[in-house]
Amino acid sequence: MITKFGKRFLTGHMAGSSDFTKKEIAFGIGNTAANVKGNDTRLNFEFYRLPVTIGSIDISQTGVDGDGDPVFSYTAIYQATIPQDIAGVISEVALYPASRSSKNNFDSKLLTTFENNILWTDSNGSNPGIQINNQSFTSKIGENAVYFQAPSSTSVEYKTPTGSLDLSGYSINDSLAIAYNKADANVSKIRVKFYSSATQYCYLDFTPISGTGDKIQSQSLNTLFSNTSATPPDFTNIINLGVEITANSGGTTTVYFDGIRINDEDTFDPAYGMISRTVLTGGDIVTKTSGRQVDIEYKLQLGF
Repeated sequence: MITKFGKRFLTGHMAGSSDFTKKEIAFGIGNTAANVKGNDTRLNFEFYRLPVTIGSIDISQTGVDGDGDPVFSYTAIYQATIPQDIAGVISEVALYPASRSSKNNFDSKLLTTFENNILWTDSNGSNPGIQINNQSFTSKIGENAVYFQAPSSTSVEYKTPTGSLDLSGYSINDSLAIAYNKADANVSKIRVKFYSSATQYCYLDFTPISGTGDKIQSQSLNTLFSNTSATPPDFTNIINLGVEITANSGGTTTVYFDGIRINDEDTFDPAYGMISRTVLTGGDIVTKTSGRQVDIEYKLQLGF
């Protein structure tokens, strides 16, 4: 599906006003169908992108018209190679230009994946569990998933270092997205916390989607900057990311996590945006394992 931005961008490219010399392919784990009106602006949950290395075309006859003249389809093909150390279940793919008209220091970014439980610790210095992919479980990002467990009617939190993350340039119109797997119906809340010190933090709460299995939730940052500890954090210097799960009275809960990302929703760049998005289903879904490269071709069919 070519988006509204994509139609405008490609028209500008034909007129010589849009630079499409370099391109990128983005990969995600979402499964929401492409908007039929072309209103998509980003993937449900992007976890990796890389530059297009090869571009080609395919012109094929698809039949004949009423006068017996041949009818052709015109397709632009973009190829990229996913490196061997990347693993994930690719169920959505998008095409972007690689250049922008202005630099954005507060762009969309993947804040963390959950592939190494050693990087996460609770207040006692203990690590959460880790689940290796097998026949009954497949993480969406990486080849294993860190999981948290909380007993009935209690909360459990783990933290991981972020270096120095600056949140000060994001607005209440931007959003935070989490990807996780519910093993049961006993989790009542997932809280994501941003710390600038051990006692200074802000947070955003998610009410888990009903049902078990893989979930992706996105929420605006509307309350993040007002949900703070007694002394608000330094939003320019977030050093730790915390994730807290709360179990209801139904029993112990287990939540497997895939990733957390922040989405820049309010920045408009007339020369940059999602050109096209496709959602893969069934046997078309790509399960990329580590240890080998995979070539991906993105075919953009043009309607003329």
